[in-house]
Amino acid sequence: MKKFYLFPVLVLLLLSACCGEKKPVPDIAAEKSAIKLVLQKYVIANEAQNISIIEDLWANDSSVFSLGTEKRDILHGFEAVKKAFESQFNKFEDTFISATDQIIYVHPSCESAWFSEVLQYNFTMGDKSFENSNLRFTGFLEKRDRNWVIVHTHLSAPLDNITNR
Repeated sequence: MKKFYLFPVLVLLLLSACCGEKKPVPDIAAEKSAIKLVLQKYVIANEAQNISIIEDLWANDSSVFSLGTEKRDILHGFEAVKKAFESQFNKFEDTFISATDQIIYVHPSCESAWFSEVLQYNFTMGDKSFENSNLRFTGFLEKRDRNWVIVHTHLSAPLDNITNR
């Protein structure tokens, strides 16, 4: 008789395990759109020389790492990245950036992503205009508190692409 009571209890336990809360299916297309917006804001922040936008786009901690086009452009931590932007904003004027060939990959978990794009970077410094075409810009983002933030970037430019106009 005890075996008869045990069987329904086991069936109920098995059924309740199968009907557990299901995780929502990640929307990769929506995440790519959100990352594309982050990259657009990155361009806007540079053109407008807006450090507040930069602060919103980057992870604000020591995990941040950025490699620039010069040997000395190895930046560890957000504070180093912020100082580099502030220095650039003090030197550059009339910045205009356009991005092409953008590729964004979102991990199936929607917690990390990487990107690659080519930038056309124009600016003036003093009375001279500069053009940096085919600047390769790559990076890694993480989703933190439901927002995508940049944690790693790399800029590279062939030396022969930097011209003084």
